[in-house]
Amino acid sequence: MSHILVLNGSARPNAFTAAMIRSFCKGAGSVGHSVTVIDLCKLNIHSCIGCLNGGKDKEHPCVQRDDMDAVYAEFRRADVTVFATPLFFWSYSGLLKNAIDRLWALAEFERSELIGRGRGGALLVAAGGSHPEPLYEHFDYMMKRLAWKNLGKAALLHTDDMQAIPECEDAYMLGASIGKREEP
Repeated sequence: MSHILVLNGSARPNAFTAAMIRSFCKGAGSVGHSVTVIDLCKLNIHSCIGCLNGGKDKEHPCVQRDDMDAVYAEFRRADVTVFATPLFFWSYSGLLKNAIDRLWALAEFERSELIGRGRGGALLVAAGGSHPEPLYEHFDYMMKRLAWKNLGKAALLHTDDMQAIPECEDAYMLGASIGKREEP
């Protein structure tokens, strides 16, 4: 079974992205996967400064010293990384984008720490509107460039009513399908 890392890019602990993550975790757990969820809003992660000076220290791949080191440790253990985010201006939340950018330091240490190596990725998106396509396109491109298996996407659309947060069947099914799908 796989070890799955979910990077939660939402700052709201009881909103739509969290509901999607709960559904995904139930699905993944139903087929025996272990899941670790990291709530990025609880961590102090600085923006990437684009220095290209990382990779000199395996324990601390980035030159910045912050909570990203905990993310690196969990990322290294994971077979699959799930990017979970509310849709902000047709893209990832800033919390998630910072973490994604900072993962590059792993490739500076050793390319296979980030690129290839049989990893897989999935995307969970909570969108107030109905237009997550630009984010889907970026995610698909990121999977291609990282040489990861694109395991799929799930979305909750029209998430404006905070009083009615549903379970997400698509997220459950995505979690349950990990390891069963071939690369598209």
